[in-house]
Amino acid sequence: MSLSRLPLIAVAVLFAGCTSMPDRPVLPKINSDTEFAAPIAVPTSEASGEWWNRAVDRKTSELILNALITSPSLREAEQQVAAAEARLAQAQADLGGSATLDANAAVQDNRADTTESAQLGVDVNLPIDVSGALAQRRKAAEARLEAARADFRARRTEVARDFLLAVIDYHEARERARLLDQQLEVADTLLRLIELRFTQGLASSVDVLQQRDQRAALRQQLPIAARDQWLANNELRRLAGQAPGAEAITSGPLPEVSDAYALVRPALLVETRADLRASAARVAAADAAFAAALADRLPTLTLSGGALRRVVSGDYTTLLSAALGAAFTLFDSGNTRAIAAERRAELAALGERYLIDWLDAVFEVDDLLFERSSLSERLDLSSQRLVSAQQLLDAAQRRYERGVSDYLPVLEALRGLQQQQRDHLSLRAELGRTRVRLHDALGEPLSTPPNQTTMRRSNRPTLERKG
Repeated sequence: MSLSRLPLIAVAVLFAGCTSMPDRPVLPKINSDTEFAAPIAVPTSEASGEWWNRAVDRKTSELILNALITSPSLREAEQQVAAAEARLAQAQADLGGSATLDANAAVQDNRADTTESAQLGVDVNLPIDVSGALAQRRKAAEARLEAARADFRARRTEVARDFLLAVIDYHEARERARLLDQQLEVADTLLRLIELRFTQGLASSVDVLQQRDQRAALRQQLPIAARDQWLANNELRRLAGQAPGAEAITSGPLPEVSDAYALVRPALLVETRADLRASAARVAAADAAFAAALADRLPTLTLSGGALRRVVSGDYTTLLSAALGAAFTLFDSGNTRAIAAERRAELAALGERYLIDWLDAVFEVDDLLFERSSLSERLDLSSQRLVSAQQLLDAAQRRYERGVSDYLPVLEALRGLQQQQRDHLSLRAELGRTRVRLHDALGEPLSTPPNQTTMRRSNRPTLERKG
């Protein structure tokens, strides 16, 4: 072998080492045949718009809207979108050319002669994206912007969900305090009656002590109800960006949450849920970043040109130049490959994260569907018990009015009715919270058009890409 060929062989070996790059990973696929195992609620095909506008009454919906307008969390998310838009503008600018203007003037005095000079120059540089690296970085910036917009939408629906949950907590605590006051009135009356019977020898001291303990137990729950009401109001104020205060944000009865769900198949959650759209956009961004890392191993070309106008002691000179520059890294100790391997691992990890997020969403909806069905059944049984408790109270009152029994059975029946009312209230509130979470977990109807509030969406990338 001729020694003159050794440099060429060395260059070829280095070139082969630099161009050996990781393969694109095989990203996971979502099983489009997946079904919810829990009982499905009655489908509402006409469900449209933001879920809280159809889930609660207009007054409560307006409270949510006001909280969304003043929420610091949403303002933070808006700025994150603005930052992503600026990064996209930078990536787009990298694809374009640049021009710089240079001017200077000088006076040189060597005692024998004075020379005055001035020059004005323009330099222009235009990258030629033969490798596609700059275009891929722009795609990555576009996907990150889509993720930021989807994160904003997810944050918006989270704030609406948490606000409505706090509204339900507030009204439940307030109604519970009212029922406790009524129960305490009955407990006081019942205690006086038992104490009177004790003095007449018709009741024992154990009966008196038991009734006193029951009354004390009821009184012990009043501070808990007051605490829950205060915490719920503070949560409402926090979400709305207000300082703590005793003034209530909401009023009226416990809001009813409708069953007007935008029901979809599990595979469609990737379209209806903003958090899944954000997760998919992050995969697309990582995919473009990996493609850019692969392209970085290829040569880069730059077209440059310049014009210079020079004046030296009245002598004008114009210089024009143009050049095509090329650069290729022969050896970088494996840095380019290591960066590509890192981008590949990030892409693979985000692909798995997307699948995990989707599975979490599917199980969340399935659990909430089952919980909703269970609570609805329990609430129906509770309604039946309320009717029975009211009938028992009516019967006890009739017996008392006819003189068949004293007033003690009436008070006992009334206490049972009030306890059942408290249990019924808890079930109503819990069903309302479950419905709210289910609305949020199902996301937006597919027919909901994008607007300024929801932020613009570009086409969502798919994970079904082969390696």
